[in-house]
Amino acid sequence: MICRFNFGKSLRLAQIKAGVSSTELASRLDITKQQVSQWRYRQDAKLSLVEKVSGHLNISPIHFLELSDD
Repeated sequence: MICRFNFGKSLRLAQIKAGVSSTELASRLDITKQQVSQWRYRQDAKLSLVEKVSGHLNISPIHFLELSDD
């Protein structure tokens, strides 16, 4: 079984739901705002990145991935 998701779309929606800006997320992850901006348009990502980002947005990795299905 192959599951497809859009990491960037999930990230954008999760940020909106959590009320977290790209600048704030970058600070939480100790990365640049530009890196977050690039992620917002990625189609896919490693599971470790999904887990890391979703944790900082206070959402489960599964729910994070389901956001792109909306």
